[in-house]
Amino acid sequence: MRKGCKALLCLAAAVLGLFLVRLAVEKTEPSYPEALGNTLDVEKITGTCLVKEAAELPDTLTIFGSSELKTFEIPTHPANFFAGNRAGFQVNLVGRGSCQSLVHAMAIGASEDSLKGKKIVLITAPQSYVEGGIAPDLFLANFSEQQLLTLLGDEDIPVATRQYLAARVQNLIAQYNAQNGTNLQTHTAAGLLSKAWAADSTISKALLAPYAGISQWLLDTKDLAVSARLIRRGDFSANETKPGEIDWAQEETLAQEAALSQAANNDYSMLDSYYQTYVGHRLSQMAGRDAGISYDVSPEYDDLRCLFEICKAKNIQALFVHVPVNGKWSDYTGLSQSTRQTYYETVREIAAQYDNVTMLDLTQEEYTPYFLCDTMHLGWKGWLAVDRAMVEFWNADENRDSF
Repeated sequence: MRKGCKALLCLAAAVLGLFLVRLAVEKTEPSYPEALGNTLDVEKITGTCLVKEAAELPDTLTIFGSSELKTFEIPTHPANFFAGNRAGFQVNLVGRGSCQSLVHAMAIGASEDSLKGKKIVLITAPQSYVEGGIAPDLFLANFSEQQLLTLLGDEDIPVATRQYLAARVQNLIAQYNAQNGTNLQTHTAAGLLSKAWAADSTISKALLAPYAGISQWLLDTKDLAVSARLIRRGDFSANETKPGEIDWAQEETLAQEAALSQAANNDYSMLDSYYQTYVGHRLSQMAGRDAGISYDVSPEYDDLRCLFEICKAKNIQALFVHVPVNGKWSDYTGLSQSTRQTYYETVREIAAQYDNVTMLDLTQEEYTPYFLCDTMHLGWKGWLAVDRAMVEFWNADENRDSF
């Protein structure tokens, strides 16, 4: 009896301690610095706190992307181009390599009401649409239990969409465990609850609700603490404000000049550093290497639909950037025109089904020099086209089909 009472007292003390920690974190949480939007901190990808805090600022435009967001050496990159609220908004970059549609669907789905009715930017690129879709290990590198638990409990998101997400997560976890002989996410609240959702088991969902609720509360508390620590330790001094009219003709000239100086050692409009590191010494080996690649069938297309469905459910207006391949390079590596056009058209058809999606279709720029800065990522002219569309999108009173 005494042992039981002692255990209960210890449990009560632990719970009280956790509540006091949460209260202390919330009361001492530092203000969100706008300049944090220019960084690619992983906490913005795997948590919920930082994305929500940024979205609640009146002048934030969140960009959900992948590895193209790391090209800070390009002067037209949004973090550089819009420094100091140049166009009346601060960008918030969310993403890194392998942050594909499913990862962003979870992040936006877990944003609760913070992005509701607001504008965002989504970027997609062809390398995501390979036959198998996102690889299990790459998905799990960006997976967030906190986000999954949050969105599965969000009744604004249609049941069918939550079931799809749960099933995709379960499938990728199962693939990873089979490939690596592990039992990752087998007993976590997120793993068990997503399994119940995928199986559409009402009883299992009800039984797991307390476990899921406690787990989410603990994960939220951890996210708050980690986010506060990041803000305190980082150097996020505000950029000098420089609003004013943008001379787009002059910016085109500046972009061209920067490209000529940064991409001078190759014929494919690639950054000198990229070409020297990844291509130059292997150029002959890369001829025709992509002849067998197909973008005809991929789970990524359904993941993209899921992403758009979540945006629709939250009344989010999305500027959707449809990025081309590097045409000259793709011809050299054997990626066929038919494969490229099938991908381009399939993505167009999906986006056209959603009134809340405005497409910036850049696929006609395959052969424009300096549109990309390597084999796949937006470059000097590509980012400038996105920058211009972002300004128009931000200032538009009504949504439109495309730019």
